[in-house]
Amino acid sequence: AEVVIWTPGRSRGRPLSFQPLPDFAAVLDDRDELDSALGLAVAALAPRANVDGDTAKARKGKAVLRQALEHFARSGGGGFAAFLGMLAALPFEAGRIDRADIIAAELGQLLTAATINDPLFAGDGEPVDPARLLTPSAGRRARVSVISLVGLNEDARPGFVSRLQMALFSWIKRNPAGDRPLTGLYVMDEAQALVPATPKTEALASTLTLASQARKYGLGLVFATQAPRGLHNQIAGNATTQFIGRMNSPTQISVVQTLARSRGGRADRVGRLETGQFYAVSDGVPEVLIRTPQCLTHHPPAPLTEEEILHRASR
Repeated sequence: AEVVIWTPGRSRGRPLSFQPLPDFAAVLDDRDELDSALGLAVAALAPRANVDGDTAKARKGKAVLRQALEHFARSGGGGFAAFLGMLAALPFEAGRIDRADIIAAELGQLLTAATINDPLFAGDGEPVDPARLLTPSAGRRARVSVISLVGLNEDARPGFVSRLQMALFSWIKRNPAGDRPLTGLYVMDEAQALVPATPKTEALASTLTLASQARKYGLGLVFATQAPRGLHNQIAGNATTQFIGRMNSPTQISVVQTLARSRGGRADRVGRLETGQFYAVSDGVPEVLIRTPQCLTHHPPAPLTEEEILHRASR
């Protein structure tokens, strides 16, 4: 397999960013595809421009935003900076709402502020594209994309994960597995930090969407945690199969045994399991104790440092 490490927020590695505008030029000749692209762009920009609400002002603002985007697309498109420039001086024919030029200028200011406050929004780096994250290079069988969050502070991580998951969900709906077993496998490590039981984080809604709908499009999900009590209960509740490894805390042991009983298991030796031993519990399948081989050939004594991550990402 081909392993690629991505480092959002760190330009010395392999940075990722979210580019809010799709490739309009590729869909100009197809009205349905253009409408879909406009809808995605509006959905990405409306929250940043404060026009995603249901007030009269928000509805007018969203209408101006959509008309401006369509005019921009039909005029040749371009990068996000070019779109912001057009909002600052909206052509008369680009809006049918009174004072559209004034509204557009305000939208442009808010979107410019968003690029300043969030470097990942329309910033430098590879645009987040699930196809690129999942598709191997020529001659390789599979691509494993590892996204390291070392470049993001704790508060920014749920927002990044939310946008990544929304992009992934949109992509799998357009590219379902069909007759293949899976389109891809999405793994969230330390899931309790991103979608905790409390408080609610920005990543929760998109995670629940994936947890409830991803399987019908052929996307496999793995949520890994050492603190199952801290994980949002709807995440664990939507998991068809659970692998339970050794737990030491009496509180966590009680939680995983409750999870096992809900699937017809017991996990009664969970505090005494050895390395590589897991209880496997799934709907319609009796609980079994399995031993898995280590899947990696190298087992470092500690996680990579930030410098080591950036070095490997930049290769």
